[in-house]
Amino acid sequence: MRTQLTLLLALILGTTLLAGCDDGNTTIINQGLDCELVRDNLVGDWTIDISSGSRTLQNCTGMAPGISGTIVTISNFPGVYAGMDVFGSDGSTSFKIVGDRTDVNEDPTVDAEVTGTVQADSCLALLRVWDSDEDLYVQCIGSFTIFNGTLSGACDSVEIDSDVDGQLDTSCSLSLDLAIDASIN
Repeated sequence: MRTQLTLLLALILGTTLLAGCDDGNTTIINQGLDCELVRDNLVGDWTIDISSGSRTLQNCTGMAPGISGTIVTISNFPGVYAGMDVFGSDGSTSFKIVGDRTDVNEDPTVDAEVTGTVQADSCLALLRVWDSDEDLYVQCIGSFTIFNGTLSGACDSVEIDSDVDGQLDTSCSLSLDLAIDASIN
């Protein structure tokens, strides 16, 4: 009797949780990949544009939390990243992307001016893009669209090497998001 009651309660709870997750827009994947991303979709020359704007750093953590309140101005885009390197991730079902800027604003002191991942199952992307004017990485999240080779989303935070030792050590939120749009040619 106790086992039957436990099973019944588990079934009711599970059904309730499933109903709570279904808002009419839920995607359920039975077989295969939902966005059908393959490596070749990401190979090529990338153009990345982050909207220009001044933002205040907020909620900074790490080595220099005191830089909260500092204003940064992002205005160094669009940028061209020819020959993006694309390879499988060691620890997740995603493709890693790594590249350097190849236009006049390339920063030879920074080894990888863009890094990120694009999830093979959802096409969700997380990018970190170097802004040489502000000496920081802008962190962006977006969605990759396979049929036209574009990525769109928002940038909500930055990473900074606040003690100038070559290691990122401070993360901050931005007071307002910046838009990101990227395309692969």
